Amino acid sequence: MIIKITKWLLLIIAFKMIVALIVAQYYTDPRRDIAARKKLYNTFNPNVVFIGTSRTLYGIDPALFDSLNGQKTRSYNFGIFSLSPYSSIQIANEILSDSPAVKTIYIELSALDYSTVALQPQQVIQDAVFRANVLADCPSIDFHDKVGSFLDGLNTTLFQMVSIAPQIASVKKALNPEDDPIEGNANLLANGHQYVASALSKTSDRIIANKSVTAQMLAIRPPSVRNTFYVSQLIKLIARARLLEKKVIFYFPNNIIRDEYLVLSQVTPFLPVENLIPLPEHNLFDALFKPENLFDAHHLNRQGAAIYTRFMQRKVTH
Repeated sequence: MIIKITKWLLLIIAFKMIVALIVAQYYTDPRRDIAARKKLYNTFNPNVVFIGTSRTLYGIDPALFDSLNGQKTRSYNFGIFSLSPYSSIQIANEILSDSPAVKTIYIELSALDYSTVALQPQQVIQDAVFRANVLADCPSIDFHDKVGSFLDGLNTTLFQMVSIAPQIASVKKALNPEDDPIEGNANLLANGHQYVASALSKTSDRIIANKSVTAQMLAIRPPSVRNTFYVSQLIKLIARARLLEKKVIFYFPNNIIRDEYLVLSQVTPFLPVENLIPLPEHNLFDALFKPENLFDAHHLNRQGAAIYTRFMQRKVTH
């Protein structure tokens, strides 16, 4: 029976891979596909890279960053929807190995709910192990929630591995693209950034909640227990970059949700000061949550991205 189930599973996965390969010939969203984004990245040939989730994709403007640096940098925005911390570290390690021109890598600190949107099939198990270790080392999350979170992620993983739903969605978008910054087709600039001109008309409860949670990071003090596993992975990446005479710098996204706070509050206080860009304070912090600087509750629009990019540039040059 086990052999029979295994054969059927392998057959389904093979069918999924064939469908994925066929669809990829006609439409691939580089905001959801790491391999597709790498091709664009290699074509651009940058010397500075920003790696992160969609909050980086929309919130960091490489052209403005380079302009403020007097064009001494040529930066690329490697923002991917729902990019996991594991994938961020893997991308950074590959860039350290394969891109001698890149001297500085900026990585968004995140701990989003489990997602396999950008995962390659061969990375699913490693990502699940990474997440399990992070959860195991997080005492602020009780055991029941840890188990529930991991099982939800495992269910998502198994579905993504065998389902052709993502490919069907890609075909629909190619045939009937939506006029939406996220659900619509990619509109990336050569430097990887996608900007959105539209803005919200008013503040929502979600924005208020995000601001409240993010503000807690400003007041955080080193807790008695660190997330040893997550911190060790980041310290290891910093050390490897240093050996190659390069630098890895971590930064916060423009907002943090509650589940992320539970993890990041036990990570960021233990990172070297020289490798961490703190959150902005006072009026600049408030600006990140004003509706005129957002196109939805989580993402900065073009005006908001300019504010955050200017802040980032000042922090790394002073």
